[in-house]
Amino acid sequence: MMLLVVFLAVGGLSASAAPTLQTNITSLTSNSQAVIVSAINVTSPAANDAIALVIPANTLNYTATPPQKFKWIQTDPNYLSSGTGSVTFQIYNSHSDFTFILARNVQEWSTGNFTVAAETPAIPIANPQLPGQIHLLLTNITGQVAVQWTTLQQAAGAVVQYGTNSGQYTGSANATFDTYTASQMCGGEAATTGYLFPGVFNNALMTNLSASTQYFYRVGNPASNFSTEYNFTTAPVDGQGPVQFLAIADLGYCETDSSLEWESDYPNPITYTPPGTLAALKVEFDNAWEGNWLSFCAAREVANAMIADPNKGTLLVHNGDISYAQGFTYGWDVYWDMMQPLLSHIPYMAVQGNHERDWPGTGDRYLQENAKDSGGECGVVFEKRIPMPIPHPGQQWYTFTYGPIFFIQFSTEIDFGEGSAQHDFIYKALSSVNRTTFPWLVVGFHRPYLEPSVYGPNNKADIQNQQDLQAAFDDIFFQYQVDMTWFGHTHWYSRSCPVYKKQCQPPASDGSQTAPVHVNIGNAGASFSWDVVDPAVLTQDIYSAFAIQHGYLRVNASRTSLHIQAVNSLDGTLLDDYTLTKPAGWAANSTRQTATMTNFVGNFTSTWYETYGGDQYGNTILDAAEAQIFANNASILATLANMTALANPVTGPTAFESFQNASPIWQALNTAFLTVVSNTTSVSSTTLYFYQKIYGPLFEMFQQFPNGVFKGPMAGTPLTITILAGVQLPQQQIPANLVSYNPPVTSSSSTPSTSTSNSSLATAPADSAGGTAVANLTSSGVATTATSG
Repeated sequence: MMLLVVFLAVGGLSASAAPTLQTNITSLTSNSQAVIVSAINVTSPAANDAIALVIPANTLNYTATPPQKFKWIQTDPNYLSSGTGSVTFQIYNSHSDFTFILARNVQEWSTGNFTVAAETPAIPIANPQLPGQIHLLLTNITGQVAVQWTTLQQAAGAVVQYGTNSGQYTGSANATFDTYTASQMCGGEAATTGYLFPGVFNNALMTNLSASTQYFYRVGNPASNFSTEYNFTTAPVDGQGPVQFLAIADLGYCETDSSLEWESDYPNPITYTPPGTLAALKVEFDNAWEGNWLSFCAAREVANAMIADPNKGTLLVHNGDISYAQGFTYGWDVYWDMMQPLLSHIPYMAVQGNHERDWPGTGDRYLQENAKDSGGECGVVFEKRIPMPIPHPGQQWYTFTYGPIFFIQFSTEIDFGEGSAQHDFIYKALSSVNRTTFPWLVVGFHRPYLEPSVYGPNNKADIQNQQDLQAAFDDIFFQYQVDMTWFGHTHWYSRSCPVYKKQCQPPASDGSQTAPVHVNIGNAGASFSWDVVDPAVLTQDIYSAFAIQHGYLRVNASRTSLHIQAVNSLDGTLLDDYTLTKPAGWAANSTRQTATMTNFVGNFTSTWYETYGGDQYGNTILDAAEAQIFANNASILATLANMTALANPVTGPTAFESFQNASPIWQALNTAFLTVVSNTTSVSSTTLYFYQKIYGPLFEMFQQFPNGVFKGPMAGTPLTITILAGVQLPQQQIPANLVSYNPPVTSSSSTPSTSTSNSSLATAPADSAGGTAVANLTSSGVATTATSG
C-alpha cells in the first residue's frame, strides 16, 4: 500500500502558519551527534503527534521503508498547550542523507495510518570518508590483529597506521573493501523494509606484532582525515600467561535518547496506546514477560560496565546473538556506536547465533520450524561485519589461541552432528591441541549445552538442542578434557559442576577437574528468559550457580588457573566466582578418561519439566490466561499503572530490565492468578494448569530469592518451593489443546527414568493406568505427584 503523504494547511490559517520542523544542524559532522528537532505552529496538537527519523531522505512510501525511530512530541510539556515543542535525538552515521517528519494523528505506523504534516530538508553526512564503527579482530595467526572501520564511500589510500609509541606510526597496512546489498540477503526485512546501505567496510591487517606489547593506531585516509588515535595490547606468547579478558552472549543494542523503535516487529502493527490504558499496560507486561524485543537497554548498561571495568583485560569473546538487528541495518549502526569505545581497544571474537543466521531454506538446522530469527540476514551480515578466521564463507567454525587457552568456536545453527563437516573439524581440533603448550581448552558456541531450561520439546527448543549437543560431543569433550564450554541463547547465567553425561565427576588426584564445566553467559542484555526456569532442576547437584541478572564474564587465566567471575552490571557485585586449577606440568590423561567412559553408569533423574517442556505449554495458553486474570482486575491494573516500567522510553535508558525492577509485576500477577484460580468453579482448565505447572513454582522461586541469584544444593542453599499454601485446587489433566505437545510415552514404569552411558533424557513415564503423572496441590500447598486417567 502506498502511503498518501499530505502536507496540511491547518484549517482557517494561511499557508505561512502551516506547521514546520526545524533542526539545530544542517549536516552531520560526527558519527554520533545530538540533534534538536522542533515542531512549530502545530494547530490542535495531539498526544499521538510524533517526530520521526527517516533514512534515507526523500522517502515517500513509509510502509516500504519505515522511519527508524520516533518520539511523541508531548514529551515536551509545552507542546499540547502551545503547539510548539522540541525533542532531542541521538543521530548516528548511517551512511546516508536523512530527514525528520512531523507525523500527525498516528494511529498505526506500519500501515501508514498517519499524516505527514511537515518535513525537514535532507541532512547530509559532512565527510563521506569519516571513519566509524571501528573494531579490532584477531586472526588465527600469532602476531596479527585486524581492524575494520566503515565509511560512506570507498576511496583509494584507506589505511591503518600503527606503532609502539603514541603518534609515531612505524607500520601501515592498506585496507581492502567490502559491503553487502539487499540482493545478497535471503529475504524478509533484511532484503526489504530493513535494508539501508550499510556503508563501505574497510578491512586492514596489522602484522608482525610483538607479544604483550601496547600498540597505538589510527585509521582513515590521508586525503581526508584520520580517526582519533586508539591503542590495544597484544596477547602473551602462545601458552604463556596471565591473560585477562571478558566473555558474553546475547547482548543487543539500546538507544541513548529514549526514542521508540519498531524494527524487529515491523510490519506488525505498532498502534498508539494512551498511557495508563489496559492496552498500554498489557503491552508493557508482555514486553517484560515474553521479551518481545522492544527494548534492549540492559545491553547498553552491560556495555558501559565493560568499558568502565578496570580489569576488562585485552579481549572480548561474544558467543552469538550480537546486535539483534534482525534484518534492520539501522540496528547495527546503533550497536557499533555502543561498542566502539570498547572494541577499538580490545579485539573481538564472535560466533553467530540464531539471530544472525537462521532463515528458511538457507541450510540451518531449523528448517522444520521455519525459523526466521535473523530477519533474512542468514549469516551474510555477520560474516561481512565481523570477519572471523573461518575456512570458507558459510563455514562458521574456527580456532584461535590466547595465552594459555586454546579456543574452539563453532555454530549451533548449522549441522554439528557426527559425520558433519563441522563435527569433523571440531574432532580434529580437539585431537590435535598441544596440551603442553595450551593447558586450557575452551569451546564456544551459541545454543545451550547444559542448563535448567524447560523450553521444548520441538527441534528448535532448548531441551532438544541440549540433547543433540550432548549426543554429538559428550564423549569427545570428556575424552579430550575440555575444561569449559561457554554459550548463551537463554538469557540468564548458570554454571554446572564438572560433568559427564549429566553426572558430576570427581577431581583427579592432582586437584584438576576431569570433565567440562558448562557456563551459560547469555545474560548480557537481551530480555530475561523468565519463563523457562525449572525450580526442580535447580535443586539437582549438576547446577552450581544460577542467576537472573544482567552482566558479563570476567576471565583471568594463567598456566595453572582458570578463574571466572560473573559480574552483575547493575553494581559490579559478583553473581558467581569460580576457579579451575592445574598443577605446573599438568598433562592430559587419556587412559583415565577412557576408563571412566567405559565403566560409566548414569544416575541422573529427569524432571517433569525437562521431559515435557513447560515453556511450550506456557506460550500456547499465555494469552488465554492473561485474558482471564486481566479481566476486571482492578488491583493488578493499579499496580501495573503505578510501577516503574521496565522499558519505559519516557524515563530514559536507565529504565532497563532487572530482576528487582520486575518484582512488582510478578507480585501483582501472582495475586491476580491466585484470585482467579482460587475460584475453582469458574477458572478455566488451561489457566489452572498454566499456573500449577509453570508459573506458581516460578513466582515462589522469585519471592524466595529477591536478588535474582539462585543457588543449588552444591552452594548449600537448596530451594524450598511451596505453592498456594492453604488453597485446595482440583487435580488437573493436561488440557486437550495441549496434548499434542506431549512426546510419545515409552515407559510404563512409575519410577522416573534415569540417564545411562548410552541414552539421552528419557521421556516422562506413564502411570499404571496409562495416564500422565502431573502435579497436584495439597491443602498444605506442597506439590505432590498424582495420577490422571
